[in-house]
Amino acid sequence: MQIKLFQEETLDEDRAEIYYREMTEQIEKVCQLLEGSKPQLYGLEDGEQILLTLDEIYYIDTVDKKTFAYLKEHVYQIQGSLSFLESALSNHGFCRISKANIVNIQSIKRVKSEPNMRLKVVLNNQEELVISRYYRKSFQNYLTKVRGILHD
Repeated sequence: MQIKLFQEETLDEDRAEIYYREMTEQIEKVCQLLEGSKPQLYGLEDGEQILLTLDEIYYIDTVDKKTFAYLKEHVYQIQGSLSFLESALSNHGFCRISKANIVNIQSIKRVKSEPNMRLKVVLNNQEELVISRYYRKSFQNYLTKVRGILHD
């Protein structure tokens, strides 16, 4: 797919036109993105910015003051602090689970109890993340709110 962007300061409002031969899933996602109000995250790869869809992000992690989005097979560095991303993504299925992690609850396969009042989440890609005691209650409340499921 070829994408061209033009800045025109004389426009009264922004507009987008899409030309296609056949409606595909990729075109539908682009249309949904343009019509919706979901935040957009861009990952850095080889100096280029890659648009990431929220659905494909398993979790977000901070290491050495850098923020990364973990997808099924790729890890991208992204802009923004964890606090900012937590606020921006909380209405889109993302929940803070520790000082360094935000998880996409749609990517959670199961939740297990751990010693010391902690929880462990197993993601669809079999990775495991620990929910700290500090974030346990807010995570359970978030799950109840979003999924209607309460885990012990």
